[in-house]
Amino acid sequence: MYKKKRLAVLITLFLFTLFPLQALAVEYAISEVLIEAQVNADGTVDVTENHTYVFEDDFNGISREIIPKDGTAIQKFTGEENGKKLKVEREGNVYKIFRSGDDETVTIQLRYEIQNAVEKFEDGAEFYWPFFDDRNDSDYEQMVITVLPPAPTQQVEFVGYGEAYETGQLKEKGEVRFTMGKVPSGANGDVRVVFDAELFPTLSEQNGSIKMEIADEKERLEDEALVFATRQNTGRSIGTSLLPAVAALLLAMTAWAWNRTRKTKQQAKPKTDEFLVPQQKMSIPATLYFTQSSILTPAVTAAALMELVRKKNVEQLSEDQFRLINRKTEFDHESVLIELLFDKVGDDEFFKTQDLKNYTDNELNHAAYNDSITQWQQEVAAEVKQHNLYGKPLLLRWTVGFIGLALMGSAVFFGVMNLLLLMATALVLSILFVAFCFYSPLVYEGHVIREEWKHLRLAMENLDNSKWRALTSDEKMRAYAYVLGTDEKSTNEKTKRFTQAYSDTAFANFGIFYNPVLLTGLFIAANTSTSASASASGSISGGGVGGGGGGSGAF
Repeated sequence: MYKKKRLAVLITLFLFTLFPLQALAVEYAISEVLIEAQVNADGTVDVTENHTYVFEDDFNGISREIIPKDGTAIQKFTGEENGKKLKVEREGNVYKIFRSGDDETVTIQLRYEIQNAVEKFEDGAEFYWPFFDDRNDSDYEQMVITVLPPAPTQQVEFVGYGEAYETGQLKEKGEVRFTMGKVPSGANGDVRVVFDAELFPTLSEQNGSIKMEIADEKERLEDEALVFATRQNTGRSIGTSLLPAVAALLLAMTAWAWNRTRKTKQQAKPKTDEFLVPQQKMSIPATLYFTQSSILTPAVTAAALMELVRKKNVEQLSEDQFRLINRKTEFDHESVLIELLFDKVGDDEFFKTQDLKNYTDNELNHAAYNDSITQWQQEVAAEVKQHNLYGKPLLLRWTVGFIGLALMGSAVFFGVMNLLLLMATALVLSILFVAFCFYSPLVYEGHVIREEWKHLRLAMENLDNSKWRALTSDEKMRAYAYVLGTDEKSTNEKTKRFTQAYSDTAFANFGIFYNPVLLTGLFIAANTSTSASASASGSISGGGVGGGGGGSGAF
């Protein structure tokens, strides 16, 4: 018990080591961020930020990443709440402000100083700063940035980029307020403000005009916005007319495929209601794999052993003992099953049901047993695949694949154009068209196989004894093996009736003493034991202007 607990602790610690962020994730939202940047005459900027967090669980604090522009530096960083100082730790450009709690709303005030934040030119002094950038992992529900001059003035030029574009307003005394509203994670939003050069008498002056550059930037951004709006309108027009047509095409193709399958299935149904055992087109395990489920149950394993008896590869000596008489098999999966039962579990010639229990009770044998069962299942699947029972309409696949890729490209275009509804529609349609590339309709012969064995299974539920006796012993063996493989429990009325049929003299040539309840239950127990054992052992660049930027988080 102690070892198991210690193992669980080690596994937990290992997972926390591999995925620390996911393991320690905190549920939160940032409802409001108010930033005030007081530009000083000496070129420094005093920043005050108020971050309102809405936590939905336990938390230890918030984090703020501030990546300074080239040539600048962040100093005097502090955090407080309602005037109370909070503990702050710095890790590179990330500041962690400690304030623990549980499921509450808090407002944390951050203060810091940006050194060398202002550049002075002949006709003005510029503060150009990215308070957040594309490295930010958090959404801001409401973002407001206010930039204040060193002294009252009306000679102010400003421009915003990204999320800050066309959000700025000139207020009294020369302050500029950028009211951005909601800012999604991964977005940029640089702010750029130019004040009178006379307000910064001690700063060194650089050559050149900054106001002309600001005017050119405004013109450039307006031109880009106009081009964007034109493209957006064009994209909206194309999308609203093209996507419904594409959706109609997909609907028509789906209806065509469904109708085609329905007709083929109808044609494949047996022409007579007479009880017949279908001709052997695939082995019984492969037939069960194809007609019932690709998950081969222990009942199918029991049916496969019965098939080996029918084919006289194996002789049944008693209810619980079998003897191998011929290793030459028709299918590879039959050889795999013989190797498992007679070579690994048995003694090369004889296999007893008790041997299987003893073998699987030993945990050292679980891996070998599971490997053999997996190989057997793979070989059964390989037999089915060889019959090419699914069609491959290459022209249709290439066509829908091309349409799907084109729609994926259009989804990207709509996303860039901020046409989110059209983007989502195009993306869904793209996925559906690409999925259609895997359309593999069942061929006529495949429908025939399924319908014939379905007819057999339903007929045997109310089988007339005279019809059963009219079958050859080989047909009885194949029919019973199939029904056995479809019936995991082997305890209902139809299985009992079929079991009684083994007393019929028609089975004398097979020497059968078959007990489906015993054998199927034995394989179920073996699979359960080994499966439990297997389960227990399984196993940048970016930024805003000047390389600066940052974001917010919590821990």
